[in-house]
Parts: sequence; structure tokens; C-alpha cells
Amino acid sequence: MDSLLDGPSRAVASKILLPKLSGRLSFLAAERVGHHTVIKLFKALPLEEKAVLSAELSQSLNRLGSNAMGRSVMVSCAVKEYLESEEVWKSALAKQEEKDNWLDDIVGDGSKSKKKRKRKRQDKD
Repeated sequence: MDSLLDGPSRAVASKILLPKLSGRLSFLAAERVGHHTVIKLFKALPLEEKAVLSAELSQSLNRLGSNAMGRSVMVSCAVKEYLESEEVWKSALAKQEEKDNWLDDIVGDGSKSKKKRKRKRQDKD
């Protein structure tokens, strides 16, 4: 499933996987391998489906808070912020997305303006 959520068809795959995994997301989020899938699924979904996923995860806070994998899912999916309010949740997602994309912004701006230089060959005497 991880490869589906990393590939070029991740938007389609995430919309198909969400209904199939609903009801099982809290169990997956608390497991060693499954929490990676839940985080990748969350990142691949549009905002409306992210809210559905966070709502389902918020129903099992005790299970998620009991181990390190569940706590990392709670942070990545902003579950506690979802329980506070929708505005707090959206601002947490925006802040997280900005944090994830800061390097792309830096590299993307500088790489377009510079040309690739050729190396000079040194003559062997």
C-alpha cells in the first residue's frame, strides 16, 4: 500500500483506500508498519477526506496515545487540533505543509535562474 501512496496515482489510490480502511485506521495507526500507511494516506488525501480521517482517529485517542507510533500519527494528522476546532486544525495543517515544503521553495527559486556550467578539462602534460 505504501507504494500506491507514493506513486503518481496517489490521489486516486488514496480515495479508494480510505473507505476500505475506515474502521481499521486506529488499529493501523498504533502498529509498527501500519502507522506509515496512515500518515502517507493522510498526506495524499484532499482536505475534506483529511477531516474524515482525523475524525475517525479522534475517536480512539487512548489507543493512539498508548504507544510511540500512535503518538506520531496524532501529530502528523493533527488529531488534537481537530478536536479543538476546525480553524485550529486547518491552521495546523497549513503550518505543517509550510514546514514540509520550505526546502522546495528555496531550491526551486534558485535553480531556475542559474545555468549549469560546464567543467573545464585540464590538459595532461
